Amino acid sequence: MHTMNRRRILRAGALGIAVASVAAVLAGAPSAASPPPPAAAEVGGAASRVMEVAGKAGGALGPEWGGFAGDPVSFEVNARTVDPLNPTGTFHVVHRKPDGQLLAEFSGKVTSLYAVDEVATLTGVIEQADHPGLPLEMVGQKIALTVYDSGRPRGSAPRTPDRIGWVWGFFGAPVNRVQGTAPHFTVNWGDFRVETGPAQRSSAAQVNVKSNAAGSQIHAVLGGTSKSPPFVGDPSRFALAARIAPGDDALQVKGGFHVTHHKPDGQVVADFQGRITCLAVGGPVAVATGIVTKSPTAPQLVGKPVSFSLKDGHTDRLGWLWGFTPTDEPITDCQSITPFYAPDWGGLTVR
Repeated sequence: MHTMNRRRILRAGALGIAVASVAAVLAGAPSAASPPPPAAAEVGGAASRVMEVAGKAGGALGPEWGGFAGDPVSFEVNARTVDPLNPTGTFHVVHRKPDGQLLAEFSGKVTSLYAVDEVATLTGVIEQADHPGLPLEMVGQKIALTVYDSGRPRGSAPRTPDRIGWVWGFFGAPVNRVQGTAPHFTVNWGDFRVETGPAQRSSAAQVNVKSNAAGSQIHAVLGGTSKSPPFVGDPSRFALAARIAPGDDALQVKGGFHVTHHKPDGQVVADFQGRITCLAVGGPVAVATGIVTKSPTAPQLVGKPVSFSLKDGHTDRLGWLWGFTPTDEPITDCQSITPFYAPDWGGLTVR
């Protein structure tokens, strides 16, 4: 769970987090030149429904972790909330060597939690730590975890393993509320449970997320109409395409995005496009970040960061965040919010 090389951090998935203000996202407040994020009611009533993540699971680190390959790691979380910015709960992480020697163990309180369907992103602050194998300060540092709950098996079908991704502030990665990377690590024992109550469903959009020896790739054209005042009925369209070649890392991605937001009469509210700068895939979840390179409606957006999150599940979802205003928190490579929006139409493929 440790590396100081930036490219290796990205390749392994131990990434920092940053996104626009989650308070604005949950409230549905847009920037003046961007399609609005859905209100809480559109993401399943985040302001009133209980969100919960609980469980303990782990496994051995893979060969991509170099000298830490084969080390057993475990993660335990128990948190719940109605307000994503005011949860209750704790986390506990242990990293040992194969012979049982302790490298690091730390625990603390959860400071934010946002869960939609199978995916939960939480942040926390370390309150206790024992790390004889890592000579650095951990207490008081922030962390982030992204949990993917694969669900219970149906019939005789084998259960798909759960997944988890992490960001460690004690290695210098930025950590901001309810934002995280893709769940890059597949656990081989234990179980995570994500509960979010009833949420919006969509039968039209389809998302497929895959990553294998042939590299990683996303392609999406999808959208829908807003249900958030004062943008009710306004259609938005999202197009993304990006690819990482076999052997390349998350920063060596090639691709772009194009976002438009119209009024029902066809009047263009926002139109911006740009290049994808980072892509991370973890099982059925992908996170991409980018930079705006062109906007006929708002040239001042050129050079501004954006982020997207994608999920293939019982309900396919898209998430997005804009770094367009001074109140937005910085967007960091391959970080975004939990995928929250079920598109009305379109499809997405991530390989």
